[in-house]
Amino acid sequence: ANAGRLAELLAANPMVRRVFYPGLKDAVGHAVARKQMTGFGAMLAFELDAEQVSADAFLHHLDIVRPAVSLGGVETTICAPAVTSHAKMSPEERQRVGVTDALLRLSVGIEHIDDLFGDFDQALKLSTA
Repeated sequence: ANAGRLAELLAANPMVRRVFYPGLKDAVGHAVARKQMTGFGAMLAFELDAEQVSADAFLHHLDIVRPAVSLGGVETTICAPAVTSHAKMSPEERQRVGVTDALLRLSVGIEHIDDLFGDFDQALKLSTA
C-alpha cells in the first residue's frame, strides 16, 4: 500500500517527470496487472525532472530512505541505475534504453507512510537544480 501511495504522490509532483508503477491507472500494463495481481507490489521507479532536481542531491538529502545497490527488504531503499546496474553502459546506450541519470528505483518498506512522504518532500525541496 505504501508503494501505491508514494507512486501517486510522486506522479502528482511537478519535479517528477514520470513514475513507473503498475498500480497507477495510466501505467502501461495496468489492466493486465489488475487482473493478475491482488496488489501491485513494493517496487517502483521514477524519473526526476533533471532541469529542476538533481538526482545526486535528492539521494543525499533523503533521511529515512537509504541508497542501496540491492533492493528489497522491510526498510525503504533506493538506487540510481545509471551508476549501479547500468554503470558499464555508455551514456548513449543508457539513454536509448530509458535509463537516464535522473531515473531512480525504489523498494518501499514498512515505515509509516507519513514519514516517507515527509522524507521525499524535504529531499525534493532541498535538491532543486
